[in-house]
Amino acid sequence: MSEYNSAQLYKRLLTYAFRYRWFVAISLVGFVLFSAMEAAMAQMMEYFISGLEKRDSQYIYLVPIAVVVLRILHGIGGYLGNFFIARVGVNVVADLRKELFAKLVYLPTTYYDQHNSGELVSLLVYNITQVTGAVTNAVKIALRDGLTVIALLGLMLYHNWQLTLCFLVTAPILALLVSIASRYFRRISRRMQVTMGSITHIANESLQGFRLVRSFVGQKYEIRRFDQTTDENTRLATKYERVAALQGPVFHIVIAIALAVILFLVLLLWDDNVGSAIAYLTASAMITKPLRQLSSVNEIIQKGLAAAETIFAVIDLAPEPDTGTEPLRVTQGRIELRDVSFRYGTDTQALRGINLTIEPGKTVALVGRSGSGKTTVTNLLLRLYDPAEGAILIDGQDTRSVTLSSLRKQIALVNQQTILFNDTVARNIAYGDDDPDMERVREAAQHANALEFIEALPEGFETLVGEQGARLSGGQRQRLAVARALYKDAPILVLDEATSALDNESEKAIQGALETLQQGRTTLVIAHRLSTIESADVIVAMDQGRIVEVGRHADLLERNGYYASLYAAQFNETPG
Repeated sequence: MSEYNSAQLYKRLLTYAFRYRWFVAISLVGFVLFSAMEAAMAQMMEYFISGLEKRDSQYIYLVPIAVVVLRILHGIGGYLGNFFIARVGVNVVADLRKELFAKLVYLPTTYYDQHNSGELVSLLVYNITQVTGAVTNAVKIALRDGLTVIALLGLMLYHNWQLTLCFLVTAPILALLVSIASRYFRRISRRMQVTMGSITHIANESLQGFRLVRSFVGQKYEIRRFDQTTDENTRLATKYERVAALQGPVFHIVIAIALAVILFLVLLLWDDNVGSAIAYLTASAMITKPLRQLSSVNEIIQKGLAAAETIFAVIDLAPEPDTGTEPLRVTQGRIELRDVSFRYGTDTQALRGINLTIEPGKTVALVGRSGSGKTTVTNLLLRLYDPAEGAILIDGQDTRSVTLSSLRKQIALVNQQTILFNDTVARNIAYGDDDPDMERVREAAQHANALEFIEALPEGFETLVGEQGARLSGGQRQRLAVARALYKDAPILVLDEATSALDNESEKAIQGALETLQQGRTTLVIAHRLSTIESADVIVAMDQGRIVEVGRHADLLERNGYYASLYAAQFNETPG
């Protein structure tokens, strides 16, 4: 990740706050009133002393009433300032979170290949929460306490500008301390966010895969992984807090020395009235609190900037390339792969010069050992990746020349790992449709042999399926996936080992639904169980990224070649 300039980064962050400039303006007015009343309270000490000396009835009534009025105005200013700057912060965080999520869902597949889900969730939740401090707390302290310091300094200059200049000599020392701490805070905060991403990732894996963890008695291993990452985060947090805790006392000592010098000079050289001296000393004493608060702004900003840096790094990434300029028009459903080659990063080549034609309405099955390139073909068809060489055409249109949305709307996918969302059954079937047609939903469920079990659920189609469909069996989840594909009603169908995770009984129930789904559609099947594709129009046997055999099931068995060896190996396996 490239290092961003702090000033530019914070300026960019504040552009989000500028969208709510009226809130900022009201907040600023509130803090101006707040700080003015702080200075006025210090000035009241002069009038109080004058009242004591002169015993003037005017002072006796004026000063107490003025104190109450000033405190009321002080409270109003504080409320306006704090509330409206908090509203700015809440809105900025919401805007950033929406923008970041909108970017994440459009990033290329290669980005997800390189980042784990825990890291991305941490980015959306933890890192953006850190930005709240930089936008809300830091700005609030900078405005409220900064304006208070200015007001009190103004009062001190009014009473004695020479002594006030002596007090200001400490400013360069404080600035140097801020500069040293800034670099440290930013570096440690960045590393803390990385470890927080790892913590989220490990927690997600362990909790989502709790069945596997328990079945392999892996609890101690997961606890050890989690503890190690948490300990690293704690170590970094401790280093961070050590410097944060040290910064305050050092600031206080420098300011205390400056105040001691001021006290000494007032006692030695003050030539004005006593009330004026008391007002000056009150202001100089009051100024220490906002100065102390201002010293914490740097820590808050650096933590927020470290988070903003990771967020803007993602927001600035190029989205998934959509090079197409025209919609895909599927008139027949003919798919052609012309001399297609592909490799994942710098790894071994996944596909090598693939030439394949799938005729309209036909079912073509891809078979082969793991790593032979079967799934890569479907990834390229959906343009999750683009071929390194060659082209994929649908009804004569190169998939790179059509828009991604029009391409993917024409392809329905049913894969091995059925993804269901923690939403209603109906919403899962009509996924992607903002206004589901319940008649079509019901019809799709019926053709998928899912209607019977759906109607038996507590709330039928409105039943929540749970995270990843946890409340349903494997066969039920797969039938919902088939119903989803039926609802989409796309002319091209991809079945990526759609029944390999099911038992024989569930597979038979699903197979009927899949046969209904395939009718009238160009279908590409990736098969693990070769018994499920014996009726395919064409079987394509792949090995190490190449097509080695093409034909019908019976013909390929007669050749006694690669496919026959796969078939024999599978059916000669000893039952478990």
